[in-house]
Amino acid sequence: MKSTTLRRSNITREKVAMMEALSRYNREHQEEDFYRKQSKNRELDVLLQNFGVRQQKTEKAPQAYFVIGLIAGVIVTLLITTFVSILINISTPKEDAVPKIKPVAEENAKFRFIPADSSKSATAPIVTKEEYIVKEGDTLESIIIRFYGTFDMDKVNLIQEANKMANPNALSIGQKLIIPVNKG
Repeated sequence: MKSTTLRRSNITREKVAMMEALSRYNREHQEEDFYRKQSKNRELDVLLQNFGVRQQKTEKAPQAYFVIGLIAGVIVTLLITTFVSILINISTPKEDAVPKIKPVAEENAKFRFIPADSSKSATAPIVTKEEYIVKEGDTLESIIIRFYGTFDMDKVNLIQEANKMANPNALSIGQKLIIPVNKG
């Protein structure tokens, strides 16, 4: 190394000499370690052969596993679809088992009108009015469902007209409501 570089880095000549000697030592012993490892591997191979242990094969590449998985998936899918189609064919009735519909003769195909009996008059449904007292937690929707079975805006209008309510959502506890109910 140049002396100017040594002054800038604050490294003494003794330290430089020591580092050079250390690097030489590492290079020399590194080659020895390499040969030592090689000989150990050979010794292990001989021992394994003596005990009858074979070396393991190298692993297959991931592509091989992918291809094997893909082929297995296709085969399984084909088997499942075949099985399902067989089940469908077994469960559906055959044409022989299905009853055939015979065509209707033309005279039976004509419509016949039966006149209504004039002695019975059509009666309008009877409208009764029931009274209900609003309780805590009641809403107009829950009251309509209780009396009519389903919610309908026409029913809201009926109750609103019968009670002369401006706002159907403004119910108070203890309020009496007249509910028109169709019977008949």
